[in-house]
Amino acid sequence: MDVPVFSEVDKATSPRTWLLVPSFLLGPETWRDVGKVLEMLKQSCVIPHPSPTTPRHDDHIAPWLVEVLDAVPEPDPDRPIVAVGHSASCPRMPLVVDALLEVGHQVETMILVNGRFPEDQVVPTDRDFPLRDTLDQLVRPDDYLPPWHRWWGPMVEDMLPDDEARSRVLCEARPVPRAIFEQPIPAPKLPSEVGVGFLAMGEMYQPSYDEARSQGWAIAQIDGEHLHMVVDPVLVAGTLMSLVSQARRKT
Repeated sequence: MDVPVFSEVDKATSPRTWLLVPSFLLGPETWRDVGKVLEMLKQSCVIPHPSPTTPRHDDHIAPWLVEVLDAVPEPDPDRPIVAVGHSASCPRMPLVVDALLEVGHQVETMILVNGRFPEDQVVPTDRDFPLRDTLDQLVRPDDYLPPWHRWWGPMVEDMLPDDEARSRVLCEARPVPRAIFEQPIPAPKLPSEVGVGFLAMGEMYQPSYDEARSQGWAIAQIDGEHLHMVVDPVLVAGTLMSLVSQARRKT
């Protein structure tokens, strides 16, 4: 599909608070430049950085959720929230939106970016046996997985060809417990007034993109790799704003 440009973005709408949730395998640097672009467009941005869980935790989702919610300012009726999740955080985003609504926030739109489509109570590796095998090969004796970029070797340079950008993004990658990928993820049903959208960057998450399209979500697909928001934050920010406008028309 054609890539939206800023001239197509509805700038007449009231400002929003953008909750930009990184993958729990990386950190806020993945969203930093997109946040700056959105702030230039008179938007407010929040980028949480939850603390990692350890193999001793029985629950790897609840502590993460609490810290994501703690980063969000008090409800503001003049600034509805757009909740955006990337990669491994995508299946958890309905939990985030549901919790925000529970405490009185107005959530206008939820957008997933290059991640797995949410399915209620599904264990991530149950839908991806090659991923399970890969993680089993990577797990360390202390039951941690190594930082995310060590999973992929030279492929990371293709995702982030700029040395400076690659350094600042990957320095936030942390070891995570292997068990984090074996916990079922609740995906509560969201009210119809919350718009939903999916942004695919490249074809890595084509099945999730196809599922979003089949369910009537607002969708967009741009050329790029898994971390294209670092490479071209202007394009990604503009596409996200266009998705919000599309999602509003569908609700």
